[in-house]
Amino acid sequence: MPRTHVVLGGGGALGAYQAGALLGLAEGGVLPDALHGCSAGALNAAFLAARPTAARAADLAAWWADPGTHGVLVPPWRARLTGLAAAVAGRSDGILDARPLRALVAAQVPAHDLSELGVPLTVTTTCLDCADAVHHATGPVADVLAASCALPGLFPPVVLPDGHAHVDGGVLAGVPLAPALAAAGPDDRVLVLDCGLAPVTAVGGACAALPGLRGDGCGLPVPVGTPAYVAPVESSRGALDVVLRAFTVARAAANRASTLPGLDDPRVSVLPHVADAWAAGLLPALPRGPRDVTRTPDLVRAGRAAAAAWLRADRRGAVVPLQP
Repeated sequence: MPRTHVVLGGGGALGAYQAGALLGLAEGGVLPDALHGCSAGALNAAFLAARPTAARAADLAAWWADPGTHGVLVPPWRARLTGLAAAVAGRSDGILDARPLRALVAAQVPAHDLSELGVPLTVTTTCLDCADAVHHATGPVADVLAASCALPGLFPPVVLPDGHAHVDGGVLAGVPLAPALAAAGPDDRVLVLDCGLAPVTAVGGACAALPGLRGDGCGLPVPVGTPAYVAPVESSRGALDVVLRAFTVARAAANRASTLPGLDDPRVSVLPHVADAWAAGLLPALPRGPRDVTRTPDLVRAGRAAAAAWLRADRRGAVVPLQP
């Protein structure tokens, strides 16, 4: 039987949009047979892979919308200052403590090894020692997920069973489309949920994230006269923020290069991005950046509505896989 592979890219707090989209798909009867995730997308993928049901997708969306969970996504200033002091003194390889993230994984993902989950899951990390993206289908859940989310400088690298130090997979392959295509059969379908504010899977003329939109934005109707989309840029100050912004630019270029070759594969369907949901009027305001957690309830609702609308159009034959 043909299988459905779902690819979940990273995006920090924008993972809330992705969680909403997963719920919209599940409510439409589309559940994954295999998941491929990176960074925040790896967390979403692991949560759903444990039990791929509509009820589980609803739980995931509720988790993202709950203000009580935002401290894990954006630690308070006291924790950041304490971590910064430890990093400057050479006592830590990262500014932030990964233990709250690990506690979240332990509470929400009932498995010790990736291979024990309900459906196959592949998690992408970046190996610091070999300078390559690594796609893990087995390995200790907490360690692999912590590594996939370890934004360099913020969280310390994680030494995995291969003996190498690993960090955020988004350094090289934030939207792990290549391993999904390698695992997919000729009749399988690969659905891509890229939740970045500047999505690397955007296609000119077909996505609201890029200029020259012709018609719908990734399958969502965009009203005539809608202003051009401009990806928000965080305006916070400080040396660390400059480093993070520079890293974001470099990461986007590497990620674009890693995904572009796969976008013309007939098995691939790219779902609406945050930019498309905003242009279609499903998102009242854009978040200020990937660390802005104030918009997570809106992002969940927008992702859910966007996926549902895309799915209805897809079943009418109105949506085709995007071509670069």
